Amino acid sequence: MERDVIDQLRATLRDRANERGIEYASQWASWGEIARYGDAVAAALDAAGCPPEARVGIVIRNRIAHAAAVVGLLAHRRSISFIYPFLPRAAMAEHLTGLGAGAILADTEDWPAFEETVAAQGMAGIALGSLLAGPRPVPGLERSTGASSPAESSDQGTIEVLSSGTTGTPKRIAMPLRLLERAVLSAPGGEAGAAPEVQINIWPLGGVGGVCLLTAAAVHGTPLVLMERFTVDALVDALRRHRPSTLGLNPTAIAMIMDAAVAPEDMASVRSVSGGSAYLDPDLQDRFEERYGIPILWGLGATEFCGTIVRWTPQMRAEFGTSKRGSAGLPMPGVSVRAVDPETGDPVPTGSEGLMEVHCPAVRPDWVRTTDLVMLDEDGFLFHRGRNDGAIVRGGFKILPERVVDVLRQHPAVADASVVGLADARLGAVPVAAVELRAQAQPVDAAALTAWLRETLPPTHVPAQIRIVDALPRTPSLKVSLQHVKALFETQDA
Repeated sequence: MERDVIDQLRATLRDRANERGIEYASQWASWGEIARYGDAVAAALDAAGCPPEARVGIVIRNRIAHAAAVVGLLAHRRSISFIYPFLPRAAMAEHLTGLGAGAILADTEDWPAFEETVAAQGMAGIALGSLLAGPRPVPGLERSTGASSPAESSDQGTIEVLSSGTTGTPKRIAMPLRLLERAVLSAPGGEAGAAPEVQINIWPLGGVGGVCLLTAAAVHGTPLVLMERFTVDALVDALRRHRPSTLGLNPTAIAMIMDAAVAPEDMASVRSVSGGSAYLDPDLQDRFEERYGIPILWGLGATEFCGTIVRWTPQMRAEFGTSKRGSAGLPMPGVSVRAVDPETGDPVPTGSEGLMEVHCPAVRPDWVRTTDLVMLDEDGFLFHRGRNDGAIVRGGFKILPERVVDVLRQHPAVADASVVGLADARLGAVPVAAVELRAQAQPVDAAALTAWLRETLPPTHVPAQIRIVDALPRTPSLKVSLQHVKALFETQDA
C-alpha cells in the first residue's frame, strides 16, 4: 500500500535524522533535531490533557521552533490552526475566543498579549523557546480544561491555513491533512518528482506558500533555509552561501531585487524562478529575465486547493517561449479550469473573460466557482484579469481595480500601486489610488499620474484621488493590504 504524505514525512524524519534540515539565522538543525522538538511538542500537548482530536492553535512566526512544531504536529496527525501574531489585541482576543482549540502554541515573547484570553477559554498554553530549551508549559495554563471543539475531518487531522489578509483579518481555511499531497506537488520540483538540493523560503509559514515549502522539504528531506523576514540582503547572503538551482519569489520580492540591482553573479546558480501568490506585471518579468537570463515560471494558486492549480513548466516555456506573455500557464495534472458567465454560469467562448471555475477531484468532486476573472486562449493558457469581488461600481460603471493598477505600473516612475473603492454619497463608490514610486525615479505628482491614466482609461476609471506614499502597506506575505490602503484615505478625509 502506498504511503500517504504524513507517512512519508515521518520516514524522512527517521531515515535522514543526521542530515541538514532547516537553517535559521545561519545555523543548521538536522531533521533529527527537528523531529525531537516536534515530539516534545506532542508530548507537552498530551501532558496538558489536550484531546487528540482537538485543534491546536499556533501563533505562527517564521522561526525554527515554530517550523519544528508544525512538522511535529503533522507527524503526529494533530489538527493545526494558524494564527498570525500581528493582529491587534482586540482582534486576537476575538480570534482566540472563537477558535475552540484545546491548546495554543506561541513564542515566549508573544504570550503576554493574550495569556488572559487563553486562560478564560480553558485552553492550555505552551511557550515555544529555542530548539535547545524546548517547549514549556505557560505557568497557570498547564492544563486544557475548556470544551474544545473537534477540528473538521478530525479523524484524519486537519490543517487550517490562513488567507493573505489583504482585505482584513486573515481567514482560516480548513483542509484535511491528506490534501498536503497537493502542497508537496505545488513546491518547486514536486510535479517533476525531483526535489531541488536546497530551498530558500521567504513565505509566511501560516500561509499556503509556507505550508507547501515546509511540508515538501520535510517529505523529501530537502534542506530548507528559513527567513523570518524577507530582505534583499538576507536573500543575497543565502544565495551566495547555498547556490540554489531554483528560487520561489513573489512579485514584490522580484521588484525589490530589481530595484536593489542585485548582481547577476549572485543569481548565477538559479536556473528558474517560480511564484504565483499574486499577479506578476509582464514588464517586470521581462526586465528581470533580460537582466539575469533566468526564466520566471509563474502560476496561479489558491488556499482552498492547497497550492497551485495553473502553472508554467520548463517544457512549456521551451515550446511556447514568450508567445503567451502575461499568462499564468496551463492547469496542473488532475485539475481542469473553465471560464463562465457570472450571471448565467454558462461557459464563455474561447478568448472571452469569465469567472474561473476549478475542478480538482483531489479536493472536491464538483466544480468550484472562484471570484477570479480569467481568459482562456485557444491553447488552454489562462490569463488572469482581476477579481470580480473587488469591482468598484461608480455611478453604474463597473471598474476592476487591477486594470487601473496595470496602467499606473506602466508609468516609468511607478514601482507599485493599489486601487480601492471609497463610499460616495452621489455615485455609490469612487476609486482612489495609493502609489509607491521607484527609488531613483524622476519626481512625479498626482496630477501627472492622473494625466497618464486619462491617456488610456475611460474617465470613469480615473481615480478621484491619487496619493503618493513612501511605501504601500503590506501583509507578511508582501501583498498590499487593501484594508490599510483604504484607511489611508479615510484618515485623510476625516
